[in-house]
Amino acid sequence: MEIFNKKLTSVDLERQLALPNNTKTKALPFDGPGDIVIPITIGHGGVQVDVRCSWKAGRLALTEGWVEIARNLRLNAGDIVALKSEGHGRYKMTVRSGSA
Repeated sequence: MEIFNKKLTSVDLERQLALPNNTKTKALPFDGPGDIVIPITIGHGGVQVDVRCSWKAGRLALTEGWVEIARNLRLNAGDIVALKSEGHGRYKMTVRSGSA
C-alpha cells in the first residue's frame, strides 16, 4: 500500500521531508504525536536505513536520516519519492527522476 508520494522541493532536500497532507498515517506505527523510527529499504538495491518520522502539530516529516538518503541518492528538486508499506513493519521507498 502506498503511504505517500511527493515531488521534492529544495527545502525537502536540505532540511526534512515534510509529508503531504494526504499521507496514510494509519499505515505508520504511531500511537499519537511524537517520533518513531522506521526502517526504510531504498530502491532496488535493498539498502535499509533507519529514518526518524516526527508527528508534531498534525504535521508529519521524515527528519533524522532523511537528508543523508537524499545526498547519497543524489536526489534533486523535482524528483518524486514514494513510500510503500510492505507489511510486518517493513517500508520501501522508490525514486523517480523528475527530469524523465
